[in-house]
Amino acid sequence: MSVQYKMVGKNDNLNPEEFKKKGYYPVVVRKKTVGMQELASRASTHCSLNKYEMEMAIKILIETIQFELLESNHVCLEGFGTFSLKAESRNVENPDDLRAESVFVKKVSFKCSPILLSDLTVARFVRYKEK
Repeated sequence: MSVQYKMVGKNDNLNPEEFKKKGYYPVVVRKKTVGMQELASRASTHCSLNKYEMEMAIKILIETIQFELLESNHVCLEGFGTFSLKAESRNVENPDDLRAESVFVKKVSFKCSPILLSDLTVARFVRYKEK
């Protein structure tokens, strides 16, 4: 098992042409997106739940995380990471000018657990060979 990467050139849009920084950085090549059904199928091979039961457990977990985020809670899955809700609104000069109706969800933020990050340090990288 290895993680494929390719090298991509930097875009330096901030500096004038004569001072642009040149260089490359690695980007992970994604093979595919694993959906809930495939995830449940793979996970069910490691426990007593069948594929359908595992899929339902994942769906319930997602619904519960959504509920907790809507209750203004962070959700921490120890060893995995923490989900939190980020809000946004239009820019105002006086905080009293902003009504609740003008605030909206910007994104759901995920912060990886240090445990998960350290577990992933065993990743072996290989350069992607373009066809």
